[in-house]
Amino acid sequence: MNSRRDVLAGLAGAALPGWSVQAAEATAEPTAEPIAELNLHDPATNLRAFIKLRGSLCSEPVFDLVRGRVYGLVGGQAARPLFKTVGAQRSIYTRRSAFEYSAVTRYIGLLLDWQTEQPLARWTNPYNGKDCPVPVTRYGPSEVRFLGDRMVPASLAPDPAQPGTRPWFVLGSVVHMREQILMPAPEMPLFPKADLMTFSGELRQLADPNLDTMPSRLSFTAVETWRPWMRMDAQAQAGTLWWQVAGVKLEGPGAYSPVLREQLQAVDPTFFDIESDA
Repeated sequence: MNSRRDVLAGLAGAALPGWSVQAAEATAEPTAEPIAELNLHDPATNLRAFIKLRGSLCSEPVFDLVRGRVYGLVGGQAARPLFKTVGAQRSIYTRRSAFEYSAVTRYIGLLLDWQTEQPLARWTNPYNGKDCPVPVTRYGPSEVRFLGDRMVPASLAPDPAQPGTRPWFVLGSVVHMREQILMPAPEMPLFPKADLMTFSGELRQLADPNLDTMPSRLSFTAVETWRPWMRMDAQAQAGTLWWQVAGVKLEGPGAYSPVLREQLQAVDPTFFDIESDA
C-alpha cells in the first residue's frame, strides 16, 4: 500500500534548542547511575535510536497493539463520537545502511461500537442516517524504508540528500521521538490530512548499547477525510475524521488477548506466521 498510511514522513522542525540527552542527566537523582552518552543530534544515532524505540535493531518480529476513538469534525459543531478502534501490527525491521532501515509490516484494524466495544459489521451514519457496511482495515504485507527523518515507500528512489534527524525531546527519564505528515487532502484541498505519532520510552534503555529493542508506547493523532464506506456527500457535509489512538509494543504475539488473536486470524490466517513475510 503506497498511501499516507505507508508514508508517515518525518516531522518538520527540530529538537528544542539547547536540549540534549546529556542535558537530561541533570534532572536525575544525584545517586542515579550515569546515563550512557546518546547523541541524538547525530543522524545515524538518531535513526538507530528511533528503530530501537519503535521496533527492533535485529530482524525479529515486533508486535504492536493500538486502541482508540474516532470522532467526526464538522465546522460549527462539537466533535461527534463515531466509533472506537482496536488494531494489531506486525513488523520486521532490517538495517540497510547507517542511514536507512526497512520494515515489512502487516496491520489489521477493527472498528468497534462506541458503547459495547464489539466489532462493527454495520453502522448507522449519524450525519445522514445511512446504513453502512463496515470493512476491516487491512494493510500489507508492505515494505517501507526509514530514512533519517522520514518514512517512504520501498519503491522510492534513494535520496542523495544529507540525512536528517527525527525530532525528539526528554521529559524527566522518558525520551519521546516523533514522526508526522501534513498535507492537503487531494479531494478536499481546504482540509488537511495529518498523522502525528510520538514514540516514548525510558531514556536509560534507549541509551543501553546491550539492548536491541525496548518497551515503548505510542501516542497517535490523525485527521483525514471521510472514508468512502461512510456514504458521505463531501460537498453537502464537509468535514473530517479525528483519530485519537494509544499503542504499546508487546513482548510477543502471546500478549494479545485470546479473543483478539482469534479475530486477527479470522481476518488473516498468516498474521502470526513469520515465514509468510520472509
